[in-house]
Amino acid sequence: MAQQTEVLIVGGGIWGLSTAYHLAKSGQKDVLVLERNEEIAVETTPQAAGLVGQIRSSATMLNAIRYALELFSQFPNETGHDTGLRQTGSLMVALTPERMEAYGRQIERSHRNGIEADFVSHAEMARLAPALDVSKVEGGYFVPNDGYVDPQQCARAYAAAARDLGVQIQLNTPVTGFRQRNGEILGVETENGLIESNQLVITAGPWGATLAKKLGATTAAQPIRHQRVRTVASPGIPDHHPAVRVTDVSCYLRPDKDGYLYGFFEPTPVSIDLEAMPSNFRTGDIEPPVKVMAEAQRRLVPTFPILKDLEIAEYRRGMTTFAPDGAYLIGPVPGIDRLYLATGCAALGIAGSAAVGRWLTNWIINGSPGEDLGMFSHQRFGAQAADQDWLRRESEQFYANYYGIRADE
Repeated sequence: MAQQTEVLIVGGGIWGLSTAYHLAKSGQKDVLVLERNEEIAVETTPQAAGLVGQIRSSATMLNAIRYALELFSQFPNETGHDTGLRQTGSLMVALTPERMEAYGRQIERSHRNGIEADFVSHAEMARLAPALDVSKVEGGYFVPNDGYVDPQQCARAYAAAARDLGVQIQLNTPVTGFRQRNGEILGVETENGLIESNQLVITAGPWGATLAKKLGATTAAQPIRHQRVRTVASPGIPDHHPAVRVTDVSCYLRPDKDGYLYGFFEPTPVSIDLEAMPSNFRTGDIEPPVKVMAEAQRRLVPTFPILKDLEIAEYRRGMTTFAPDGAYLIGPVPGIDRLYLATGCAALGIAGSAAVGRWLTNWIINGSPGEDLGMFSHQRFGAQAADQDWLRRESEQFYANYYGIRADE
């Protein structure tokens, strides 16, 4: 007989595990997570920086980050599992007067939304991040309630809490196909046979759109390389050191394992065509980002000269997924009942994981996400979503200008 479950989640990364946890917490019984690898959260999740910042251009994402910070901070007491949240704030560094003007507008909007954020002196920036050469910066502002997590630790905390509530996680189980009838999902095919389900959720990160295509669904999600490095230990990094964003050079930096983790948004993005890759392609098969991270170092050294002399301890071969407008792609898949797809993390997958899990849970249990998520609709691009050249071009442009000064700031 075929294996059966009520809710089947394809993809054991942080979005799938958050969804499993939220479903179980809401009382949903019989939830099964399928992961193709030998461990959970070993593809794109551990490659992320894990930044959790509240400065967002939409109320929807602002509320999502607020929920994440609340959940991450309360998780150890509520579940006994630690997400690894370090709530040391965000320091936003400006190198130009134009950026300072944009920061002023961000602060005004933040205050209207109840977020604590204010300009800080050069002396305070030096206290927060002692390795920062403040003589090279125009100014900056600080968001004290922001933070960051260890992405893999956070994902494993979701998984452990979900298991405690009865969720089953099945490893080494790649999906080879889908079973549907008359526009209704019935389950998935695996090497070990059919797994039937009443509700199916695809949270397979960059592979989400490829899996949905097997069902005849078109999703406007473009995988793009996004890589970072961790340096060897550097004495003197204080416990209060915040995440730092040097947006004028598209870079970010935070402490990690007694060294610095840093990365940047490449001005000439490199898209990855997963459909052209072999079925066993993994994130670890991406070429180590030696040249890319040398450019990131070159960009950061004027403000963080210490990086010039710190050897690289680890290269992280990352991959993120962007829609042309940089917003998530989440919700029911048009034309197929009881099928949900969440992808397009847009380099905000860890911070958004809590809300994504809650939204999908509300959809499955209540038939609605609980708020207007039209901005994430799979249908918002219409027929253009099938134009691969347009999708790649527009998604790469959004990625390349991720830290650009936008008209709405």
